Amino acid sequence: MRQRLIILLAALMPFTALADSKADKVKTLMDATGLTETWTTQFQAVKAQTEKVGQQTLDQVLAQLNPNEEFKKRLANAYANYTKKLVIPWSDQKIVDVWVGYYGPNFTEEELDKLIEFHTSDLGKKDIAAKKQAMGKFIEEYQQAWQPVLTKANKEYVEELKTVAAECNCKKTAP
Repeated sequence: MRQRLIILLAALMPFTALADSKADKVKTLMDATGLTETWTTQFQAVKAQTEKVGQQTLDQVLAQLNPNEEFKKRLANAYANYTKKLVIPWSDQKIVDVWVGYYGPNFTEEELDKLIEFHTSDLGKKDIAAKKQAMGKFIEEYQQAWQPVLTKANKEYVEELKTVAAECNCKKTAP
């Protein structure tokens, strides 16, 4: 029985090494293309945007109140507690592991070798640099186009909520 287990493990070892090799190649490709850094930056941007929304929410609450110093501190502490909870759930290694699982199966090891060869070549590096530069400008232009749409939609949404609330005439009364 023990001998069969040893033979089975010995037979499976090349597949494990192959999987590790493929994962290493995907990681190399991710590093060469800057993908790991891009994902990390995106996750941090989402966190920063969430913190900004939290601050805006606090500002809206404060605009409707006239709190004394004690309550201002308590509200500020609530925001601080909120931001402490916004911990990015994935490490750089987790990002790689998840990406390997989705991306890796689409390529053979030979194809990954060719991709790595290209992306580490002078032309590949130039392509990556051009994509990063273009992406920044592309996103900036998109955000500029999106901002008036968002501003108008938010303004109309708030106005509609105010209208419905006024027509409802269902304000809460103190018990």
